[in-house]
Amino acid sequence: MPYDFAYRQLLTLIAARSQQWLRNRIDLMPQSSVPEDQIDDLAEMVVAAHICSGLRGTPAPLQAFVQSRFTPEFTDLFVARFQSDMTNATHPGGALLRCLPIDQREGIALPDTRSLADRLAASDTPNPALWAEVEAELRRPIPEERLNDRAIESYAGVLMLAYRFGAERPRFASLQTYGDAFANCLRFADWAQRKGRLVPLAQMIFCLCLIDPDHDVTPMLAEAISSQRPDGSFPARIGFGTADQDGAALRPTLAVLVALHMAIHRRWRAPRPTMPMAA
Repeated sequence: MPYDFAYRQLLTLIAARSQQWLRNRIDLMPQSSVPEDQIDDLAEMVVAAHICSGLRGTPAPLQAFVQSRFTPEFTDLFVARFQSDMTNATHPGGALLRCLPIDQREGIALPDTRSLADRLAASDTPNPALWAEVEAELRRPIPEERLNDRAIESYAGVLMLAYRFGAERPRFASLQTYGDAFANCLRFADWAQRKGRLVPLAQMIFCLCLIDPDHDVTPMLAEAISSQRPDGSFPARIGFGTADQDGAALRPTLAVLVALHMAIHRRWRAPRPTMPMAA
């Protein structure tokens, strides 16, 4: 659904404020050796920057902030670190690996215990068995009693990777997969709104726009953007607040930033995904 100029300007302003907060977080990181407990934070920022840049068709400010803070030499070590950590099924490296050029992914072995998202991330062209598993996962409804942030995040990860964050529209064997996935996302978004959970709501905004770029996500966006704090960050829970936030706000801020870029731009405008910092 296209927005009028004033509303697009509002969304752009909100995204810019959140990126400024992220820049402040990046500036607090040491340039040559990121502490162990911040490596995952940097990984999530790299992936978010990659998605935002792809949707914009030009490097996003977040990407420029990361690149200006860390040297190419450190970036190479950072990428190598995540290549070696792929054996950890709970590690966010799967999404990062999907951003790497094909020649950099060769030879990276992953165990059979990987999640479906990690296996999809590591596969340039999913084999029929893997793709059938992806379709089954996207069509499968999650019972209400099993719904939580982690379950929705896992579902969103598979859907986003199937669409390559918007760079491709997957060719599912059954057209019903699109409808079932859309219905699941609507139900998950409703759950997130009822429970006041901002990250899954932002993920569903992104996913619904992936499946149907014309779908009106304005009511969901209203709940998300009204939660922005004066410092530009977003909290984990939906709701108004005035207190500045610490590093715990990183994930919800990144999630909303990515959702805002999808809402503003609606489609992928750059070449197929590659690691933005590897060049």
